[in-house]
Amino acid sequence: MRLIKFYRQRFAHYGHGTEKQAIVGLGGQAFIAKNSQDAKKEFRPYFNEAPVYGNGPSLEDFAEMTPLSVGSPQEVIDKTLTFRESFGDYQRQLWLMDHAGLPLGKVLDQLELLGGEVVPVLRRELAARKDPEVPDAPTHESLVKAKYGDNPPRQPRPNPNRGDNVTGGSPYQDSADNVEAEYPSIV
Repeated sequence: MRLIKFYRQRFAHYGHGTEKQAIVGLGGQAFIAKNSQDAKKEFRPYFNEAPVYGNGPSLEDFAEMTPLSVGSPQEVIDKTLTFRESFGDYQRQLWLMDHAGLPLGKVLDQLELLGGEVVPVLRRELAARKDPEVPDAPTHESLVKAKYGDNPPRQPRPNPNRGDNVTGGSPYQDSADNVEAEYPSIV
């Protein structure tokens, strides 16, 4: 909470807008099943054996103290909606879904529940509760529009290889057609 508050203060201090206008994202973990009992039963073995979780607090205690949500879609929605109480309005929510050694099939099931049942409700609920001074989350479309207006966006092309992040600039910078690469003389 202190870090987000500090970020919002610095955002305003350096003239980027008000504290409410700072673009904020939060992270959390989720394990979702059709009902709470199944979610806890299915996730507990992975939780208990995962080095990051195991040998510490119980699943229930850990979920209460952290952003970990284990339960039905509605329980994940309810817990996620409480984040706003602690952090204020925010624009991005990231979930760690492939944690604790979950097999691929289980992760795909999680993504299906998250995208099909949790995210649509959260989008509606968070939009309805959002302070009008808080900006929408930036999207690729809005960023392109801000940069190019109604003109077609330029298509980035890699430049000739001019080095790397240790010895020189990135070879993947968008540049004008008339820019020629300069190569050192090797004699």
